[in-house]
Amino acid sequence: MANDFSLDPRVKALYQFENSLNDGKGGNHLTDHNTVGFTSADKKEGSYATDFEKDSAEWGSRPDSQLDAGFPLKSGDAVKKIAVCFWIKPESYISPGYLVAKYDTNGRRSLAIVRDYAWLKLYCGYNNGDSAETIDTGYQINNGEWYHVGVSLDGVNRTAYIRVFRASNSAVTEYFKTFANPLHVEDADFTIGARHDGNASYCHDGLLDEVVVFNELLTAKEIDAIRSGAYSYPMSEVRVEAVGAQVAYTDQDGLVRVDAAGFMAAFGLFAEIGEVRVNAGGLMVAYGMALPPRRVFPAPNPRVRWQTQTGKRKFPVLI
Repeated sequence: MANDFSLDPRVKALYQFENSLNDGKGGNHLTDHNTVGFTSADKKEGSYATDFEKDSAEWGSRPDSQLDAGFPLKSGDAVKKIAVCFWIKPESYISPGYLVAKYDTNGRRSLAIVRDYAWLKLYCGYNNGDSAETIDTGYQINNGEWYHVGVSLDGVNRTAYIRVFRASNSAVTEYFKTFANPLHVEDADFTIGARHDGNASYCHDGLLDEVVVFNELLTAKEIDAIRSGAYSYPMSEVRVEAVGAQVAYTDQDGLVRVDAAGFMAAFGLFAEIGEVRVNAGGLMVAYGMALPPRRVFPAPNPRVRWQTQTGKRKFPVLI
């Protein structure tokens, strides 16, 4: 099964590394620096993955002026929303190794996703691109293992959601982060495997596969669908409301919905189960629902007769 991004207008670049650095969605083809390698022996999607060799300073780039209209963090972008998903299998520890970036340390810092030795971090530019704020997830990406990384960042509201899947044990770890300064947008090149200047000391060493770039935020369910190769657009059952709450909709039954306060509520089919809700404090609460009491309806034109049992007094019976 393979992801289908063809109908998603939010996807602004798709690098499947099928023996090239071409963009499979738009026109954001990367310039190959120092002959980037590809491998069919170890990949996560399609027929190939790209194999960056740090010692050869291999990386790819595209100038800001040549990025497609609507590309996230392209010079002049006031919305500043970006989401990036990719597979990574590193081969050595670098401090830091740039993975996906639009980041020039010569006063043009926007955003960089890096692996600093083993730790996954984001560098968020501010102060007209002269400074950067570091978002440190504390998550270690080990050499020789495949991981899927999803980053969804809002540069105006200063929030970041990071979701990491470790293939060796299927463990998923997520982080909700905030940063202090609105993200700066500058005209640095868009790069994969290095930063703007291509400094060999900070090039990525190892494999990358299926790098996809959105100009909108992604939900956990969308990131997971991309990772599992089951993504298609639209995913109508997953939406984000204005209050920022994730809402899951199902076409089959409508048993999952969000109340007026923006909290997700799961309602059971059976009266004895009742419902499960999240209260205002963020705690999940299970509500049991007892069966309703039996009701006795009056009989029309009632007649009464007296009945006796041996050794007992007479008692009236409704007939």
